[in-house]
Amino acid sequence: MAGQSPPILADRPEVDPCLRVAPRAFLTIRRAVQTDHAALEELFRATPMGSRIRLCFERDPDFFAGTLVQADEPCVRAAFENGGRAVGVFSAGSRRVWLGGEMPMRYLSDLRIHPDWQGSALLARGFKLLRKEVFRQGEWAQTLVLEDNVRALEMLATRRGGLPEYRPAGRYVSWLLPNQRLVRRSDCHVRRATRADLESMQVLLDASSRRRSFAGMVSLADLGKPGWRDLAIEDFLLAECDGVVTGMMGLWDQSGFQRLRIQAYSPMVAALRPVWNSFASVALPKAGKHLPLRKVTAIACEDDDPEILRSLLAAALRENDKRPLLLGLSAEDPLGVALRGLKGRMDFGRHFLVGWDGEPPEWDEPFAFDVARI
Repeated sequence: MAGQSPPILADRPEVDPCLRVAPRAFLTIRRAVQTDHAALEELFRATPMGSRIRLCFERDPDFFAGTLVQADEPCVRAAFENGGRAVGVFSAGSRRVWLGGEMPMRYLSDLRIHPDWQGSALLARGFKLLRKEVFRQGEWAQTLVLEDNVRALEMLATRRGGLPEYRPAGRYVSWLLPNQRLVRRSDCHVRRATRADLESMQVLLDASSRRRSFAGMVSLADLGKPGWRDLAIEDFLLAECDGVVTGMMGLWDQSGFQRLRIQAYSPMVAALRPVWNSFASVALPKAGKHLPLRKVTAIACEDDDPEILRSLLAAALRENDKRPLLLGLSAEDPLGVALRGLKGRMDFGRHFLVGWDGEPPEWDEPFAFDVARI
């Protein structure tokens, strides 16, 4: 939820108390379709995230390309005024995850409410529709909320207005890593993958996924399809020890379908940006510029050996063309040891299971959440 909500006709007697908007602002909530791209892009621009640094997520040229990366079966609902302006959106697509076996699970994401409608009953209406038309009886979904989004965390804990229960399910850590030199294992050779490696890569990835709750069960044979848009086999690094593939990770440039733009800085950050950039490991670009990065996906290391991941990162950070790497793991993931002492920025998020009735599925640490599919 970005910014503060202005009063919305709250003092006018003709306002419907259930909606807190005038009857002339007729609202339709429906499934979003391809022709809604421009309206949804405008909504994303109107709802940047953050306070000191205003971040805008862009989905040009196709809003729905990102949803096909997030979920096997996308489910996007949006609210439109009668003039066609999009004022709210959320995604509740389904993907297959590992939880003692393969199972479908919804991922709640991309929640945006236009500032003109924040503080109205639109959020409650959206969740009511979600419960009635999307969720099955007893179904639970997963979602991720950044820890610095204090307002959202406080609101979600109240269950006001028919909101579902948000059951805590682990802490998530993301790292933004600039170029730096790392020491790799002496017996570990890192190279680019080829299509001849696909079978051994899939075996390694599946074994790693089955050790992590909620890991996405993906097929590398689908590279080139919408769920892997703009990622090729050559974008994967492999670690070989004694001629055996023991580690892998993909380096995903998603700028062709979603980007992160610095929309604006607070006056204090804008004034301090030149000083910050003179010593910070991750520089802040000018307002209005994109933040170039590559996202690390499909991480797998034999026996969860952090030294193998360290070797992969050493190669990736040596050749990443000055674009920072974005990588995410559960705070309890044994591979996190590989990130200790690295230069970069750390951010924390809360992972939740979300539902209205029954009990959420049982799970164990570590859990997995692919930063490239958020």
